[in-house]
Amino acid sequence: MFAQATGKPTQGLKLGSIIISCVIALTGCGGGGGGSTSTGGTGGGGGGGQNTNSAPTVANANLDQAATIGEEFIYDPTQGGTTFSDPDGDTLSYDVTLAPANTGLDVQGTNIAGTPDREVNVTATITASDPMGLTASDQFTIFIQPDHDVRSLAGLAGLRFAVDQAVNFDPASWAGQFEDPSGNGLDIQIELVTPVPGLAVENGALVGRPTTAGVFSATLTASNGSGEDAVKTVSLVIIRASTTSAPDLPGMPFDYIAYSQDDTPLHFREGGNNNIAATDNTPNDNPLTNEGATLGRVLFYDTRLSVNGTVSCSSCHVQAFSFGEPSQFSTGFDGQITDRNAPHIANARFYRRGNMFWDERADSLEDQALGPIQSPVEMGNTLANAVATVENLAFYPPLFEAAFGDDEVTAERIGLALAQFQRAMVSYQSDFDTAVIGDNPNANTPDFVGRLTQQELHGMALFQPVDAADLAQAGLPPIQTMGCNQCHQTNAQIYVRPPQNIGLDATVVGVGATGDDDFKSPSLRNVELTAPYMHDGRFDTLEEVVDFYATGVQDNGETSNLLRQGNNAGAPIQRFDLDAEDVAALVAFMSSFTDTSFTAEEAFSDPFEE
Repeated sequence: MFAQATGKPTQGLKLGSIIISCVIALTGCGGGGGGSTSTGGTGGGGGGGQNTNSAPTVANANLDQAATIGEEFIYDPTQGGTTFSDPDGDTLSYDVTLAPANTGLDVQGTNIAGTPDREVNVTATITASDPMGLTASDQFTIFIQPDHDVRSLAGLAGLRFAVDQAVNFDPASWAGQFEDPSGNGLDIQIELVTPVPGLAVENGALVGRPTTAGVFSATLTASNGSGEDAVKTVSLVIIRASTTSAPDLPGMPFDYIAYSQDDTPLHFREGGNNNIAATDNTPNDNPLTNEGATLGRVLFYDTRLSVNGTVSCSSCHVQAFSFGEPSQFSTGFDGQITDRNAPHIANARFYRRGNMFWDERADSLEDQALGPIQSPVEMGNTLANAVATVENLAFYPPLFEAAFGDDEVTAERIGLALAQFQRAMVSYQSDFDTAVIGDNPNANTPDFVGRLTQQELHGMALFQPVDAADLAQAGLPPIQTMGCNQCHQTNAQIYVRPPQNIGLDATVVGVGATGDDDFKSPSLRNVELTAPYMHDGRFDTLEEVVDFYATGVQDNGETSNLLRQGNNAGAPIQRFDLDAEDVAALVAFMSSFTDTSFTAEEAFSDPFEE
C-alpha cells in the first residue's frame, strides 16, 4: 500500500490475478529399465508376462505451516522433490491448489507464495501424477494468523538523571514506546549494557543514586507472550548536579570553524534553490571563532550560571539527544517544571529567520542564550549575578581574553560566546547526507536510489516529491507526497517560513508567536533522538507524529493553509490514507537524518571532570 490523499485513486503495485493451481513437469531419472509400462503391455524375456505401472506414493508428508498477515510467505510443497516417490522412477508432475483463494497467497510454479492479508486457515493440496495418470496427494494447512510480534517505535531515545539523584525507574512506564498487536499487555525488562556506578536493576526496576556523570547504555525488552520480543537500546545520561572544578581543555582549541564550515559537504555550502548556507543566521558582529566557541562550551556546561549552582544549559540540552530535552518538560533549579519541551539545537544556525524559542520571542541566538539564565523557572539568576560569578572564577578571564581581546566579563559577551558554540553545532554526517553527496563529493550529484534503502526512498517520496523514474528504478510505483518539505526545507530539513498553527488543538488557546498558537519548527536532523515532539512534548513517538499529520490535524480557524487541500485558505484539511507500511517508510526516511558522529563529537562534550 502506498499513501494517497483521501478521495484519490489508490496507486500501488498491482498483483496479478490469483492463480490457484499450476502444473509443472519435473524431469526425473528413469528406473534403469526404460520407464514404466501400462498394465497390459508386452513383457520382455519371452515369458509373456505383464509389467504393471505403480502409482506414486507420499514419502515425506508436508507439515502444517504458519503464516503472518502482512509478512511475505513462501513455501515449496514438493520439499525439493522429496514429498513423493515413484516406485517406477517415473517423471512426476505436480498440481497445487489452495482453498479458499484470495487470501494473499498464490501458487507460483510449485511454490506457495505471497503476503497474507486476512486471518484464515488455508488448505493446501499437492497432487503428484505419473505419465499414466496415476496420482497421490498430500494435504496440509497453512494457518494465517495476525502479526503478534512486538515492535519498538521510534520514540524516546533514553533517560537523563543527575548525579546523586534518587532513581526509581519502572520500565513499564515505557509501554507506549512499543506496539503490541496481540493486546495481551507487555512485560518490559531493563538490563544495563554498561554498568552505571550507583545504579542497579532490582525487582525489575532501575534504582539507586548515580555517582558518576557520563553516557551509559541499557536495553528494554518488551514481551507479550504471543509473538517475538522487541528490544530497544537506550542511552542513560548522567549529568552533573554541580560544578566545582576548572574545565579540562585541550592546549589548542578545537577547530570549530573547520567542523561547522570548511568541512561541511558541498550541499551545505552550495545548492541553488536548496542552498543551506544561504539560511545561515550568523550576524556580522559575532562571527564564529574557535576561541569564542571554546568559551561558549565552558559556559554551556557550567552549572554555576544558575542561582544555586545546580543547572546548566546542558541540563536540558543533552548531547546524546542532539542537544534536546528527553522529558516532556524541563526541571528548573528548584524543581519547578517548565511549560515547553526544550527544542534541540542541531543546525539552529540555519533557521533563516534567526528568532529563537518556540514562539520566536528572542531575536537571535545571542538573545536566546541569556533568557534561561534569567528565567525564574529554569536557572533563576540575574545577569549581574551571573557575571559576578564568572568574573570570580580564575579560569574565565583568560578565556574571555582569547575570545574577545581582553578579559572583561559582560552579559553581552556571555551571550555572544554561547551563541557561537551553538552555531558550531552543525549536523551533516547522516545516511541522508551520504545519499546527497553520492559518488562525487565535489559535485551536486545525489544518489538516493543507490544510497537509500527501498523503504527509505518510499518514505522520502512521502516526505517530498521524488521522480517516478527513480521510484521505478527502486521497484516502487508513483507515490503521492504529503509535502512535508513545504515546512522542513533544504537538505538540512529546517523550517524557513514564519511560525504556523498546525492544528494541534480544536480551539486556539492564545499562545505562540502571534497568539494564534503558531510555533516554529526546529531542524529534523537527529529527529530520531529528540522525542518527545511538538512544543509541548505531547507525542512520544515519530509514529504518533506521522499519524497526526495524516489524519489528526484539526481545523481551529487558524490552521495553516499548508495543511489544507491545495494549500488554499478555507479549504478542508488535507487527509492522507497511510497504511502501516507507509508510516514505517516515512519514519525510516526521517531516521536516515540521524548523525551519531555529531552526538559523540568531543568538541561539543562536557569539559568539566567532577
